[in-house]
Amino acid sequence: MKFPLPAARLWALRLALLTAATCALPVTGNAQTNGTQAVENSAITGELLYEILLGELNLRQGEPVAGFSLLLDAARKSNDVQLYDRAVEIALQARSGDGALMAARAWSQAWPQDRKANSQVLQILLALNQVPETFEPLKKDLALAPEAQRNEAIHLIPRHYARVTDKKRATSVVEQALEPYLNKSNTAASAWTTVGRMRISNNDMTGALDAAKKGQSADAKAQGPVLLAFELMGKKVPEAEALVIQALPQQEGSELNMSYVRVLIELERYADASEQLQRITRKDPKLADAWLVLGSLQFEQGEDKLAEASLARYVALATQAPSDTNTRGLTQAQTRRAALLARQGKMDQARQLIAQLPANSTDEQRSRLLAEVQLLRDHRQWQAAFDLLAANSGNDIDLMYEQAMLAEKLQRLEEMEKLLRAVIAKNPSYYNAYNALGFSLADRNLRLSEAKQLIVKALTFAPDDPFITDSLGWVEFRLGNLTSALNYLEKAYRGRADAEIAAHLGEVLWRMKRQDEAVQIWREGLNASPNNETLQETLQRLKPAL
Repeated sequence: MKFPLPAARLWALRLALLTAATCALPVTGNAQTNGTQAVENSAITGELLYEILLGELNLRQGEPVAGFSLLLDAARKSNDVQLYDRAVEIALQARSGDGALMAARAWSQAWPQDRKANSQVLQILLALNQVPETFEPLKKDLALAPEAQRNEAIHLIPRHYARVTDKKRATSVVEQALEPYLNKSNTAASAWTTVGRMRISNNDMTGALDAAKKGQSADAKAQGPVLLAFELMGKKVPEAEALVIQALPQQEGSELNMSYVRVLIELERYADASEQLQRITRKDPKLADAWLVLGSLQFEQGEDKLAEASLARYVALATQAPSDTNTRGLTQAQTRRAALLARQGKMDQARQLIAQLPANSTDEQRSRLLAEVQLLRDHRQWQAAFDLLAANSGNDIDLMYEQAMLAEKLQRLEEMEKLLRAVIAKNPSYYNAYNALGFSLADRNLRLSEAKQLIVKALTFAPDDPFITDSLGWVEFRLGNLTSALNYLEKAYRGRADAEIAAHLGEVLWRMKRQDEAVQIWREGLNASPNNETLQETLQRLKPAL
């Protein structure tokens, strides 16, 4: 523990520092000393240095207000950039937004061409949510940015405004600041892209689409408007895809084509994604990533022979150009190929292929282990997967958690509980363990009060997690609280339309005599995941007419 210096000793120290600083000051003026010309005058006089040292000493003594005042005063007297910067830093550390803003504004006024000073003003205003006042510093930031960096400055604007609450006002401020750049040939595409992103944040999809069109019209080869159109596609704005299709032929390389594929996959348009990937591989047959994505897509669609060919092509290309990215891709590709072998009943060969994955580091060894465990899980070889983890999990809580989940599959429930409680003991914030244990108890209709406490505990760490919310709804159902169960399960299903959540929600509706709604939810669950075990068990037990 540090103890404050007694007052007498503190003043003695201050005087000693002042004396030493004064002695060390350069000679002023142009006088000659011992035949040597003196250096230039220093703006930091002995008095100012004493003020700076006193300010720092106040900070060390836990008096940030006094320290801030002294250092800001010294900055104003000396016009020293570093002192202004230090004053801002002190105010921010003390969580004094007003003080930081005062210091940053003083700095910017003293040094009007200092972009960092102006940026500090802008960032502090944004942190204080004073959106209207950001117009002038934003406009100035763009003006101060070197021409070669201006498009990057424009591109970063939506990130700066991401946390403000008044999105409509923020959009208006940004549009006004960008107005001079919307019609300049070298900035129009970037400016319209940023306007579009701000409009998206304000839920103005029509305006964002218009911005994308104008950006693309300004520069048909610019990537920004195309990326904006991708974002609008993700928001399910139908007209956006026409802009993408129009822009892609103008682009060099295949980067944006691959981005288009990713959007299509996110939209679950797998046939369209596959068609695009085939076009890409015909155009650029040496683009390894395209073969990896195509093979993975074919694997998910059950096109085993095509998947094997695509993945083998990826492996051949990736091994020719070793890199960290390709190493990760090779792991994914070989894991998929192993899964294809397992589908053919060749589990031993599949595991041998997994065993050939790189394991030159702890992370790679762990990835290889998890790949083999997942392979065994996918083929319901619970015991083999459990044994593999038991031999390798050590003190790794993630692996212990996976082992606990396999113990449940094996109906070794006491062992499952022991493992989960060990995980919680090692990491009390590991909320998945609380949820898994609570749900397991609720599902078996055991110790329901304790089950609820565990699930509520998990929710304190992840309050918006739909699967934990589902668990809470299920334990309420077991407790007979149907209305509460329904509320939680509807919330969970809105957050994630998962088949298991659909099974639980449908059962609560069924119990509440709302059979038509239950059947509708179950049908949605079947469309999403027809082989989900929980849903299938529910339907076999309740036997609804689907």
